[in-house]
Amino acid sequence: MIILYILIFIVFIVLFCLARRRGIGIPEYLYEAGRKKGMFGQKGIQENISLLQPDSGGRAEREREYARQFYIGKIKLLLLMLLAGNIFAVCLFLGSNTGDVLQEGKYINRNTYGQGSTKMRLQAEIEEEGGISSCQDFSFTVAEQQYETMLVSQMAGSLAQDLPDLILGNNTSLEEVREDLRLIREAEGYPFRIEWESDDYSSVYSDGKVTNEELGEEGRVVCLTAVFSYGDYKEEHIFPIHIFPPDYSQEEQLSRKVYELLEMREGQNRQEAQVELPETVEGKKIAWSEKKEDSSGMILLLTAIGAITVYFLKDKDLQDRIEARNKQMLLDYPQLVGRITLYLGAGMTVRNVFRKIAFDYQKERRAGGKMHYVYEEMLLACYELDSGVSEAAAYEHFGKRCRLIQYMKFTNLLVQNLKKGSNGILAALRQEAKNAFEERRNMARKLGEEAGTKLLLPMMLMLGIVMVLIIIPAYFSFSV
Repeated sequence: MIILYILIFIVFIVLFCLARRRGIGIPEYLYEAGRKKGMFGQKGIQENISLLQPDSGGRAEREREYARQFYIGKIKLLLLMLLAGNIFAVCLFLGSNTGDVLQEGKYINRNTYGQGSTKMRLQAEIEEEGGISSCQDFSFTVAEQQYETMLVSQMAGSLAQDLPDLILGNNTSLEEVREDLRLIREAEGYPFRIEWESDDYSSVYSDGKVTNEELGEEGRVVCLTAVFSYGDYKEEHIFPIHIFPPDYSQEEQLSRKVYELLEMREGQNRQEAQVELPETVEGKKIAWSEKKEDSSGMILLLTAIGAITVYFLKDKDLQDRIEARNKQMLLDYPQLVGRITLYLGAGMTVRNVFRKIAFDYQKERRAGGKMHYVYEEMLLACYELDSGVSEAAAYEHFGKRCRLIQYMKFTNLLVQNLKKGSNGILAALRQEAKNAFEERRNMARKLGEEAGTKLLLPMMLMLGIVMVLIIIPAYFSFSV
C-alpha cells in the first residue's frame, strides 16, 4: 500500500510543479486543463449558472467567472480531502509498522519486570513438500520476565467448589472434555492465586492446553491438581477430568502442534530476555513474520469516496440556489403584476411600464437594495428593447428566462395585447393579479406548514424532557 500512497504524493508534486510553472494553483490548473477537453461544460449546470447571473451588464463575462469559481471550488475541496486522507493513511501505515517485536526472524523480546505480558499476532510460513509454503496465523502471548522465586498461579480454599464451572471453557462438563480448559490463574474478588499441575502433561498442560489428537474413542482420565496459595497458606484440590479426542482436520492438527511449540518455548527460561521461536514442525521449516493490522488503505478509500461524494454534492448546492431563485420569483410575481396593472390603468404603455419598474429597481439596487431576479430579467428585457429587439420577442424572451409557468402566462397576455390591441388587457391583468395573490397566500400557508413540520421533532423532544421532569419526581415521591 505504501507504493500507492507515494504515487499519490508524486501526483500532487507533479501537479504543483506544473501549476507553479504557469503561476497558478493546482485547482486552477486542473480546471483549465479539463475545460480544454470539455470536462466542465455540463449543460444543466451552465443553465443554472446563467439563471443566477441575470444582469446583462457584462453578463457573459460574469457567467464565465462564476462557472470558473464554482468548478475550482469543487476541485479544491476534492483535492484537500484526498490529500488529507492520504496523509492520514500514511501516518496510520507507519504507526502500524513501527516498533517491531519480532527480531532476527525468530526472537521476541520479553517485557521487563512489572511491564506485563505482550500480546501479538504471528504469521508462520511453513515449508511443505515440493517447495510450496503455507501461511498460518497465530495469536501469541509472551509473559513478562519473572523472578526465579516468583510463584505463578494462586488461589484459595473457598473457591474450590466453583472451580469446576470456571475452568470448563467451551466444554459441557469435566466428564467430557474435547477442547482446551480455562485454567484460571486468579479469580475476581479473591486475593488468591492458583497453580495447576497435571498427572499427564502429554494430555493436559498446566495452562489448560489439551492435546487429544491421538486419543482413542474411549478417551482418557487425567487428574488436575490445583494448588491454592495466599502468603504461607497452601491447599491442594484434585479434579479428575475425562478427555475425548476432537475432530480436527490435518491443517488444524498442524496448527495446534505449532501452537504447542510456541507455548513450550514461551514457558521455558522465562528469566531470559528473549524467546526463540521454533524453526521446524514435524520436519517442516517455519519462516516467521509479524502480522500487522494495516487499515490505512481503507482510510484512503473512504476518504476518496467522501471527496468524490462532496464534489458531486456541490451540484446539489447549485440546484438549491436555483430553487431559492424560483421561490423568490414566485413571491415577487403578485406584486409585479399588481404594479404593472396599476401603471397600465394610469395610461402608460407596457414598454414604458417595463422601463419604469426595471430602472426604479436599478436605482434601489445601486443604493444597496436586495437583488430580485425577476427585476434583473426585466432590466435585460429593457436592454433588448433598446438594442432593437421587438417588444413581442423581448417579452417572450423574458418569460422563457424566468422558466416559470406564471411568468410565461403573463408574457403571453402581453404579447396578445400587442397583436390584438389593448382591449381587455386591464381586466385580464386584474384577474391575473387576483389569482397571483391567492397563489401567494396558498404558498405562504404551505411554507408555514413546512416550518411546522420541521419544528415537530424538537417539540417532541421537548415534550419528552418535560414528561421525564414530571414523572421522575412523582415516582420518587410515591416510593417514599
